[in-house]
Amino acid sequence: MRRKRRSPSAALAAVFLVAVGCGGDDGVEADPALAPFVGTWDGVVYEIWPDANPSFVVDVLTDLGPFYITVEPSGQYTAVIAVPGVPPELGQLSVIGSTIRLDPTSPANAPSATGSYVFTSEDSLTLDGATQIDFNDDDVREPAQAHIELVRR
Repeated sequence: MRRKRRSPSAALAAVFLVAVGCGGDDGVEADPALAPFVGTWDGVVYEIWPDANPSFVVDVLTDLGPFYITVEPSGQYTAVIAVPGVPPELGQLSVIGSTIRLDPTSPANAPSATGSYVFTSEDSLTLDGATQIDFNDDDVREPAQAHIELVRR
């Protein structure tokens, strides 16, 4: 069993892993593969851990606060964590089979993320995937894993 520890800096960096959100309608045609993802989703579980130490689990929701993501029919997304001073992540979501890819456009330094997804019901979504997180504030991202469970509003 993994041992949970708090690490605000690691959790803050994890916010940029799997974020999906809102964007305005810019005339981009809707992709039918994105239809199940459209809407606003609240995080109910958001955990990350470094590959080098899987017992070091960061509970992002406990350490930082509420997290939600919104996806538009075009795949544009916005991800928000309720932490003062942390800007939302904006980007493009794409779906390839049972994999999603998130390509952030803002902030500029946010890494792209690819992961698997499973709809456990029409309004419940689980995301799992690899990421890179700066767990110790040394400006070096370490390979890590994330597990996120979301429910549609």
